Amino acid sequence: MSNNALNLIIGGVHKAGTTSLYTYLSWHPEVCGSEIKETHFFSGKKYKKKHTDYDSYFKNYKQQKYKLEASPEYIYEKGTAINNILKETNSPKLIFIFRNPSDKILSSFNHRKKNLLFDNEYSFNDFRKEHLDLNSLEEITGENKYSRELLDGSYIDYLHIWFDKFNQENIKIIFFDELKDNPKQIVDSLCQWLEIDREFFKDTIFTIENKSVVFKNQLLQKWAMNISLKIEPLIRNNFKIKNFLRNIYYSVNVNNKELQVDENSLKEIDKLYLKKNKSLKQFLIKKGYTNFPEWL
Repeated sequence: MSNNALNLIIGGVHKAGTTSLYTYLSWHPEVCGSEIKETHFFSGKKYKKKHTDYDSYFKNYKQQKYKLEASPEYIYEKGTAINNILKETNSPKLIFIFRNPSDKILSSFNHRKKNLLFDNEYSFNDFRKEHLDLNSLEEITGENKYSRELLDGSYIDYLHIWFDKFNQENIKIIFFDELKDNPKQIVDSLCQWLEIDREFFKDTIFTIENKSVVFKNQLLQKWAMNISLKIEPLIRNNFKIKNFLRNIYYSVNVNNKELQVDENSLKEIDKLYLKKNKSLKQFLIKKGYTNFPEWL
């Protein structure tokens, strides 16, 4: 890697606002966002990388202080991602966003619908009974890729390794609840942590990125997904154009009815995480964190 830019990496987790935070920070003139949000450059071999040179993801780099990417899978890769980051970077800043595990699984389910992997008529309750009907996390095997997502919600099993390998002052933990309810405050605190100009976001209106929605026409959505993948490197760092195109498309193909929430299914999933969430909270208290969402 060339130049003196510092590395800023959002390393987790899926469906917790990583796209939104990546977008917000990319707006800052002292931050250069990667041409695609998830480079997976430090991931294992299972991810196909567009470039073999990390700098190639930052063709718009103009001497900004930070180079930013967001690959939420990093946190789960433990040794592979950690070793590669240690090898390729120098004192990177790491951000992890955590969300109530049951809400994350629901959001992931809705995201699969958005990506046409499930029919619109397929309910979350049916999904839970078919794929997530477990009494404990210990029952999970690698045979069911959907049940494997349950393990991803055991954040403490992955997080402590990152604190073992990186300096605590270079790791920032954020909760989805805070990011959703008060993005301006979260971004302001990150600017202080990163030592970049806080005033830049003074009048910023923060939007929700990668929101789960229901589409009217799935064939049209399939076409739109293919187009989006092709043009992402062109519009990723031009938010106004991206937002303009998205608003036009959503006005045509988004059903405005609210996504259904199955509270009973969420409560059943919540039970699986009682011990793990308690361990996570205790761990973070020891690291100096004091404000926690209700699910912790």
